[in-house]
Amino acid sequence: MIGNGTKALTDFVLPGGESTLGAYRVLYDALPVAIYATDAHGRVTYFNQAAVKLSGRVPELDSDQWCITGTLFRPDGTPLPHYQCPLAVVLNGGEAAAGVECIAERPNGERIWFSAYPTVLRDAEGTITGGINILIDTTERKRAEIEASQQYRAIVETTPECVKIVGSDGALLFMNPQGLRMIGDPSAQAAAGKNIYDLIAPEDRDRYREMNERVCRGEKASLEFDIVGFEGKRRHMESHATPLRQLDGSIVQLALTRDISERAEAQRAARLLSAIVDTSDDAIISKNLDGTITSWNKSAERLFGYTADEIIGKSITLLIPPERLDEEPEIIARLKRGERVDHIQTQRLRKDGAKIDLSLTISPVKDGAGLIIGASKIARDITPLKRAERSSLLLKAIVDSSEDAIISKNLDGTITSWNESAERLFGYTAEEIVGKSITVLIPEELLEEERKIIARLKQGERVDHFETQRLRKDGSRLDLSLTISPVRDSTGKVVGASKIARDISERKRAEARQLQVESELRRANEDLEQFAFSASHDLQEPLRSVKIYSELLTLDYGGALTGEAQEYLKHLCAGVSRMEMLVRDLLSYTQVTKFDRPREPADAGSALSAACASLNSRIDEASAQITFETLPAVPVHGAHLQQLFQNLIGNAIKYRSPDRAPVVHVSACRTNGHWTFAVADNGIGIEPEYKENIFGLFKRLHTSDEYSGTGLGLAICQKIVDRYQGRIWVESEPGQRSIFYFTLPGG
Repeated sequence: MIGNGTKALTDFVLPGGESTLGAYRVLYDALPVAIYATDAHGRVTYFNQAAVKLSGRVPELDSDQWCITGTLFRPDGTPLPHYQCPLAVVLNGGEAAAGVECIAERPNGERIWFSAYPTVLRDAEGTITGGINILIDTTERKRAEIEASQQYRAIVETTPECVKIVGSDGALLFMNPQGLRMIGDPSAQAAAGKNIYDLIAPEDRDRYREMNERVCRGEKASLEFDIVGFEGKRRHMESHATPLRQLDGSIVQLALTRDISERAEAQRAARLLSAIVDTSDDAIISKNLDGTITSWNKSAERLFGYTADEIIGKSITLLIPPERLDEEPEIIARLKRGERVDHIQTQRLRKDGAKIDLSLTISPVKDGAGLIIGASKIARDITPLKRAERSSLLLKAIVDSSEDAIISKNLDGTITSWNESAERLFGYTAEEIVGKSITVLIPEELLEEERKIIARLKQGERVDHFETQRLRKDGSRLDLSLTISPVRDSTGKVVGASKIARDISERKRAEARQLQVESELRRANEDLEQFAFSASHDLQEPLRSVKIYSELLTLDYGGALTGEAQEYLKHLCAGVSRMEMLVRDLLSYTQVTKFDRPREPADAGSALSAACASLNSRIDEASAQITFETLPAVPVHGAHLQQLFQNLIGNAIKYRSPDRAPVVHVSACRTNGHWTFAVADNGIGIEPEYKENIFGLFKRLHTSDEYSGTGLGLAICQKIVDRYQGRIWVESEPGQRSIFYFTLPGG
């Protein structure tokens, strides 16, 4: 009898002792979901009627094992052995997630989807005695999902918009055929493995990246941007994106993107047209064929005195003087014939009743069917033009009295005008030069320069303050600054050029004199450095002799001398030491500029270590602590860098506070293409009035009795930093600290 298997009922016992199947059998038999039970070895011991319906067969008690259905498959279609089914996994001590989906094949070949909910049964001691599995038929739901998926795929593949899925890093995970065509890759080969950021126009790339990151954090977003496809074609796109959570929990961007290039171009054209109309210096007015005004731009307001609110909807005859009212019917008749009325000169009335002279251009306006429905009128105030005509003779006087030569020429180089200053500057009268080629003024080696200027003028460019040379009538050369502007005809076409030539010969001579002075000063500095080098080098030998003999005198006869004589000898030795230190520092100062440009960058960390090694005894004596951050490599000489650190750290130790051990910290940061180094200490500090003076030669703020030294250490630092076009300065809190900053090239 189906569902009456009872052989192993005593194995399924609840803690209270009641048989599991006995207690729940009526319920199990009545449930519409498939339920079956097994012993601890997976052999089927019970099944209900719903299990028979689901599997399409009658399970065999004590024979079927692990599962009541026929052949099993995983959701991806690969075979699933019965001993790996969900109930088998849990009976063998493993874990299987509730609701695991599987596919079963019935004896008639039909395949069904089901979700399994297995559980184990244990006795009072916790030993597994069997299992119960609930199978829920999900075939209809899966078919609906598959059908929906197929419909979704059909929609995605047939929609005219681009549908794409983008990872949080910009990886292009999916794109439908329409999207692939938009980016110029109908075969999907070029897009494979592509990053979407590579397709976004450079100017929009950061905005798109920010939008994608927001969507992958769970927000919806929209964006307009340009793409540059594989074929190099640029398109303007509009994208609406929503987050899509994947099976692994990660979020990607699902976006619907359409090509709005034509719409954007139309909008740009409309905005451009609107901007042109609004910013035009001419009054632009529209009217219908009965003369009613329908549009009125800002220039019309300025020209006629009426605001748009006052005039739109009124008759155009409001602007026409009574004696000219017969012009309007004639204009309307011509417009109805499709004619355009060009540049007619007439008069119209302002709001205050004043008459203004106008040039009118009137064009017919057509609807979508090509029918003429109105007119567009451009009204230009020609009063300024007439005033300009009257004032042209004033204008000529200004040109003639200008201190600069003002010359006009056409595009083949023929001179067309020549003012009095041009006569004074070049030596030619207007009668001699007008009609001649501009090349008579140009040295032969500069003729190519003129051809390039003409090419720029033809493009509508202006040439500002161009310095060159030109020839006078007597053959001598002039240094000139030229400003050349294109001259256009009434249609806007470039037909010639206007040239303003200013004599800069005196300035050029002054610049040459300045260069000569700088050259002589540089040579003088080099001679001075050479002298200082030679003097300091030659002084070392006699100083060395004095030092040696003073030391020998102290060693051999110091004990025999009186107290006053010993004091003299002490001053002698100290003076020799100071002189030796001064000569050594002076020699270092003169050597700063002797190095050629370094071939390789110097490691600042290594230079700091070398400086600390040289100062080791002074560091130990003062119990100083030297700390530093990671330091860069810079394109300077390592010896210079070491000397900078050695002088600055040495000063920090020398000018330490008497009540605390020296602490020196060295750091560097990159700013504006260069490195800024900082050497900070906790010493006695520097008064504000001395901050600018301490870098000069022999500048000392203390006597040699207070602090030893020559006053050259910071001057050497200044010269090293100057050598690399850097700067050095100090910030200090007197009694608390000092920080010396210096900049070096960034490499």
